[in-house]
Amino acid sequence: MKIKIIDLDDLGNGLTKIDNKVCFVKRGLVGEVLDIDLRKEKKSYCDANIKKIIEASSNRVVPLCKYYDQCGGCNFLHTSFEIERKFKEDKSYRFLKACHGFYKTKELRYRNKVTFHVLNGEIGYYEEKTNSLVKIDYCYLLEDKINQVLKIFLENKDSYFNGQIVIRVNYLEETLVIIDGFYRKIMKIKESSLVDNLINNDQVLKGKSYFLENILGYQFKVSYKSFFQVNRLGLEAIFKILKEFLEDKNINIALDLYSGTSVLGVLTSKYAKLVLSVEVNKLATNDAKENRRLNKINNLKVINGKVEDYIDSFKNIDLVIVDPARRGLDKKTIDYLKIIKAKYLIYIACSMDSLKRDLVFLEDIYQNKKIYLVDMFPRTNKVECVCLLNLR
Repeated sequence: MKIKIIDLDDLGNGLTKIDNKVCFVKRGLVGEVLDIDLRKEKKSYCDANIKKIIEASSNRVVPLCKYYDQCGGCNFLHTSFEIERKFKEDKSYRFLKACHGFYKTKELRYRNKVTFHVLNGEIGYYEEKTNSLVKIDYCYLLEDKINQVLKIFLENKDSYFNGQIVIRVNYLEETLVIIDGFYRKIMKIKESSLVDNLINNDQVLKGKSYFLENILGYQFKVSYKSFFQVNRLGLEAIFKILKEFLEDKNINIALDLYSGTSVLGVLTSKYAKLVLSVEVNKLATNDAKENRRLNKINNLKVINGKVEDYIDSFKNIDLVIVDPARRGLDKKTIDYLKIIKAKYLIYIACSMDSLKRDLVFLEDIYQNKKIYLVDMFPRTNKVECVCLLNLR
C-alpha cells in the first residue's frame, strides 16, 4: 500500500491517513512516500510497518545500530538529531503550550545505568511493546564501561540463567553490577577487574553495595536499589535551571517530594532555611541522610514514607519540588498542594502526558512561569520536563 507521511505522532512515528482513518507508521518521516504493511487495524486507527521506501526524506540516515529495527530502546536513530529535537520541542508546545529552553546533553553513550533481561543465557532488551528478547552485544546509548562489562558476561554465558543483570557506572568509571537469579559463572564476573562492586540476590560478593556520584561538586551516595538519573549531564542541567530560579527567592521552608536520595533537596538547601525531603524507599532515605553528611548540610530533614501519608501535615511552605514516577501525582497530593499554596512549585517529569494532566488540575492556583526541556534520553522519544510555576 502506497502512502505519504504527513506528520509525526506523539511517539515520533510517522502519521498518515487511509480512508479517513489515522495510520501510524513505525520509523516514518514527514514527506516520505512509503509502501507499507498493515500490522494492526482497529475501527479508528491502524498501525503499519515500512515495506519499502519509495521516496526517502532528506533527513533519513542509516541507523548505526544493527539491532535498531527489532530493539525497543531507541526511536530516532533513523534521522538527524535536529529532527528529534524539533519533535520534542513541538510536543512541548502542543502539550504544555510553551518551551523556554532546550538543554542538550550527549547524543550517544550517556546512560550510566542499564537493565538487561536474560533468557536461557541470552542477554538483551525487550522488543518494543513485547516481552520478546532481542539479543545484543553492544548498545550505543550506554557509557563505554558498561559495554565493556557486558562483554565479560557474553564471554562467560550461562545458558541456564534466567533473570536480570543491572550495570551502573559512576563519574570515576567505577562499576556496580547487580545480578538477580542464580548465575553459575558468577566467580568469573567477580574476578574481572572491570567489576568493582558485585551484588547477587541482595548479597554483596565484591566491593560495596553503593558508590559515590559527583554532580557539580556535590557528593552523593547511591545504593544499588536507589534511583539516580541515568544521564549525568542531564542532572547537571536540572541543577543549573533550579539554581537560576532559586537564587533570588526568599524561601523559609521547601518541600521536596518523591525525593529519592535527596539530590534536589541537597541543592535546594543552599537557598532555603529548611528543606523537608519525603521518600518511600528506605534505602534511598538512608542514602539521603548520608548525602546530608557528605555535603555538610544541617538544614535538610529526611522523612521516610509515602508522600500521600504526609502531605496533609505540612504548613507554611514557600517552595514545593515534585519529581514523581511516570504516572504523575495522585489526587490527594494534588488536592493538598492546592491547600498548601506554596509561592513556587517546581514540577519535574519524564512523562509529558502525566505532566499535562496534572498542570490542568493545578491551573486554578498555579500559572506556568517557565518550561524547560532537558534531553535526559537522547535518541528516544522521551525528554525530561522542568516546569517552574508561580502561585496565581
